[in-house]
Order: sequence, then structure tokens, then C-alpha cells
Amino acid sequence: FKQLSQNYLKFRNTCKFCLDNLVGFNADDLVQYAIHAYEEHWGYVWGTYGNILTESLFAYKKQQYPDGVGNYADFIEANWLGRRTADCIGLIKGYAWLDASTMRIGYAANGMPDYGADQMYQAAKNAGIQGTDYGTVSSMPEIPGLMLWKSGHAGVYIGGGYAIEAMGTRKGVVKTEVSGRGWQGWCKLPYIDYLEVE
Repeated sequence: FKQLSQNYLKFRNTCKFCLDNLVGFNADDLVQYAIHAYEEHWGYVWGTYGNILTESLFAYKKQQYPDGVGNYADFIEANWLGRRTADCIGLIKGYAWLDASTMRIGYAANGMPDYGADQMYQAAKNAGIQGTDYGTVSSMPEIPGLMLWKSGHAGVYIGGGYAIEAMGTRKGVVKTEVSGRGWQGWCKLPYIDYLEVE
């Protein structure tokens, strides 16, 4: 319980830092949120977005996703139960769905819809201009907070050639080099502000 309380306080303090400096939901704070998830070793459970994996949430996800969660039930129970978990796009949605007044992560809140990785990338393409708001990885600008995309998967670019991604059930939230991960594209999320530095 003491460890859980300390982890909650770190989460609250990181999120409070993000939200105290908030100008809407913005890319810089998304990066800090993702780094926090990595540093706190969040787990990966399909269909989750940053809340603590309770017994009841775990039971619901096993029923909802019998293959993606149920087939890994023993591993999840041994490693992720009682900890914060997210799937790849859930890492991004959890930041955008965070309620600053309660420090709770809601569902489909603050204007960000419940999209999967492919839908989120398509929404960014529909809302943006190629080369400015989205493009291939080879054309990616050095803007921390961009979403990285490959079919069925998303990550958060944190700068300097690195990303934070919820990689899979057995790995959880990890820091990876962008190079060699097979990313196909990048985008500015239409639900996140990208502050211009002059």
C-alpha cells in the first residue's frame, strides 16, 4: 500500500505540474506525461488508458478482449494488477482525458474521441496539411509530442530521436529509439496544442 501511495503521489505531482502549466492540452505536457508513465513502469493491457488496473477492470477487459487480454491473464495478474496500465493509443488518450480538477482519467473527455491508433492518425491527416501536420517518418520535424504511427500502433515522440510507447503486454511502457522501430508516419494530434517557439 505504501508503494502504491508513493506512486500515486508521483503521478499526481507529475500531472499537476503538467496541468499547472497547461495552455489547453499541449504537446510539451503530453511528453512529460509519457515520460512519467515510462519512469513509473506502467504496464500494458489492451483497452486501458492510464487508470489503475483493479480486479474489476481486469475482469471487464478479459471479457471484452478474450484474446488480447484473456490469453495473457496470468502474466497480467502477476505483473500489472494494481498498477497503472495503458495500451499504445491509451497512453495518449489518458493524457487528453485527464480531469485536472479530480486528477482522474475519464473516458472520451476533453474533446478527444475514443479512436484507435489508425483512426487517430487518419483524423490527424483529415484535419491537417501534409508536411506541416503529418507525414512520413523520414520527413518528421524535431517537435516533441508528435504521435508516431505504424499500422495498428502509436507512440509519443519525446525528442532527440526517442519515443515512449506502450509496446505490448510483456513489455509495458518503454522508451525506444525511433530508428529501426518501423514507424511509418508522424502527426500533430488535432486534439493537442503544439505551441510555437519563436
